[in-house]
Amino acid sequence: MYAFDQFLKSARFLVIDDEPVSASAVEISLAAAGQDELRIVTDPCEAAQAFVEYRPDIILLDISMPVMDGFAVLEEIRALIPPDDRIPVIVITADSLESTRRRALAGGASDFLTKPFGSTELRLRVRNLLETRFLHLGLREQNRLLEQRVTGRTQELEAALDELRQIQRQSVRLERLHAFSEMAGGVVHDFNNVLMVLMTLTDLMAREAARRGRTDGGGHLATMQTILEEASRMIGRLHHFCRRRHDDDHFTPADLKKLLEEAILLAKPKWQNIARAEGRDIDIKLDLARVEPLPCNASEMREALFQLIVSAIDAMPRGGALSVGLSQTGGSVEISVSNDDAGPCDEARAGADDAATAPPDGGPGLATVRAIIRRHAGELQVAGRPGAGSTFRIILPRDNAFTAAARSGPSPISRPLRILLAEDDDRLRSLIALQMESLGHHVEAAADGNKALEKFRESPFDLIITDLSMPRLNGLALVEAARRHSAGIPVIMLTGFGAMLLPDGERPPGVDILLAKPVTRDNLAAAIAQVAA
Repeated sequence: MYAFDQFLKSARFLVIDDEPVSASAVEISLAAAGQDELRIVTDPCEAAQAFVEYRPDIILLDISMPVMDGFAVLEEIRALIPPDDRIPVIVITADSLESTRRRALAGGASDFLTKPFGSTELRLRVRNLLETRFLHLGLREQNRLLEQRVTGRTQELEAALDELRQIQRQSVRLERLHAFSEMAGGVVHDFNNVLMVLMTLTDLMAREAARRGRTDGGGHLATMQTILEEASRMIGRLHHFCRRRHDDDHFTPADLKKLLEEAILLAKPKWQNIARAEGRDIDIKLDLARVEPLPCNASEMREALFQLIVSAIDAMPRGGALSVGLSQTGGSVEISVSNDDAGPCDEARAGADDAATAPPDGGPGLATVRAIIRRHAGELQVAGRPGAGSTFRIILPRDNAFTAAARSGPSPISRPLRILLAEDDDRLRSLIALQMESLGHHVEAAADGNKALEKFRESPFDLIITDLSMPRLNGLALVEAARRHSAGIPVIMLTGFGAMLLPDGERPPGVDILLAKPVTRDNLAAAIAQVAA
């Protein structure tokens, strides 16, 4: 009860009595009990104002007063008490009629003291009523704390519900992306097979025309080859997000300064014509140092630089300065693209890792840029603050594991090879066989993995070239069975799925080189020479 004793000692009393003698008697009795917090009002018309200013814990109210009796004062004060508060009122009266008591109780009185009364009776009644108020205040505080906890838990639940909704939306989005990926895988596979047929036929026609010395139609064939190669690159973008660098990537020393200048020129319609039409003035600032040639895939690097410049331009809704820099420090080369407008830095940073992100022009977006840079053993960094612009940095290492191979190339083959070809597409099978025979090799072709395995067991081969997706026995199973029969047999695997079946970009077990269709005659010749060496 220590808390109650403290409350009792500090309780505030409001005494409303028009007789100063009677009010003083109450004050003396309370002071004797240690109650010092007391305010006396002798004018009943000032009672309401005193109540508002003093905010007492208990009220002692006389009934018989001129101008405004105790019942009127009680009614006025009760109107000022909040609904969730309980302030006890002791009515002091010399009137002992039952009707007076009932009227006082109906008006909100808590207890009665009939004049004359003793000090002990006053203290006991006050203590009992203040104990009730103390308990009420404690209950009210508990309710307040409970409401706070309920509010806090409600907010937590709402936050959890929002997070759950976001997870559900993300799950639906991922399911759609997964469905799209599966559908795209089939489309890529079939389209790559068609492209390979067309590219192989075009190559055979060009070689036949050259052998016969015919120049008519040569320009058209070259145009067809260029368009088919562009179509191959376009379909290849679908698996840029999951494909890492492979042994069959062609990395040759390239002039990064020239590639940057070409990328800026390619983006000129975006930063000049379209921007001006939209009321934006973009000032291109170049700081391009001459650096040593860097081994890379020039076509991919040019595309990555172009997309990076376009992304930076898209993040400049009011125009401004676009700075492009190239420098070499120590063992790395840095390419920077910066804008000075309030671009969406957070969205850009998130988009760089999001396979679904694409700039408004429909290009592959920052995710493709990051994939290309990662295949070059580099890093894409995105930095900036809202309202202060964005900076994209590409860090490329100078040391490159593929430099020696790019410069030296595979050794020439000293003799024709006996090659086993497994391909279920009749058109591709005959065309690939024709291409390899034109390289001087002997080819045994099979329509599926089972037939290829039978041929492999019947006679020796120097090399297996197999499709990945085949009925009955696919390429992976064929390689596994062939390796059990002859552990050292070299294997080149062809696939129209690109890297979609190999999200980590790794070669399947037992495969020396993985080639994504469509494959040109030169690519195939280089791969054969590499595994033969």
